[in-house]
Amino acid sequence: MGAMAFAHFVAGRYDEASAWAERALQERANYLPAIRELAASRALMGRDSEAQAAMARLREIDSVMRVSTVKEWLPFRRPDDLARLEDGLRRAGLPE
Repeated sequence: MGAMAFAHFVAGRYDEASAWAERALQERANYLPAIRELAASRALMGRDSEAQAAMARLREIDSVMRVSTVKEWLPFRRPDDLARLEDGLRRAGLPE
């Protein structure tokens, strides 16, 4: 389910990414990749308070995550995908 959330995020389908991330979190409430996709997707949809809530949850679990380290989490073939994820996480409140 987390992989589906990521695939939809990369495809620019943020509603679907958010829905799949929520499903993944029903199975594993602290699954960081799903929380990350949820926060970024909601931010890019303009659902700021929901994005910030997801980011607060992410920061509770891993307080050292930063936008500057996003490229270390996953291999991105297309720079635009990395840039959108970084942008979404930044909008959600992840520190630089």
